[in-house]
Amino acid sequence: MVKVIYGTKGTGKTKQMLKEVNETVLKAKGNVVYLTDTSEHSLEIKHQVRYINTKDYAINSEDRLIGMLAGLISGNTDIEYIYIDGAARMSVKTIDEMPALYAYMGRLCEEFGVRFVVTVSAAIENIPDFIKQYIK
Repeated sequence: MVKVIYGTKGTGKTKQMLKEVNETVLKAKGNVVYLTDTSEHSLEIKHQVRYINTKDYAINSEDRLIGMLAGLISGNTDIEYIYIDGAARMSVKTIDEMPALYAYMGRLCEEFGVRFVVTVSAAIENIPDFIKQYIK
């Protein structure tokens, strides 16, 4: 499962994601990971969540983000959820340029049962079709 939380800048996507990740970790059977490119919200996340600031690992392209996801899952097969706040910022791409990331997340869902929740900073009419399929 890939789920997209979308909205324009300032509409509360991160706040919604933080609430969801903190609720999820209480009921998840596996591990929960939260990826972002800032340490701004690190104190708002429950300590059971693996909080990763991608800037600490020089994640500054889509390929590096995909590599990090592969490394996380290969190193810990107990990961059940991965939350990604700001994948486009981390990838230094527009959302239109990111079909490879979404395809890869879909593949990881199928092969390893990992669930992804991703924020997309855009209005619904500006979201590409390859992402719209993940809007619940």
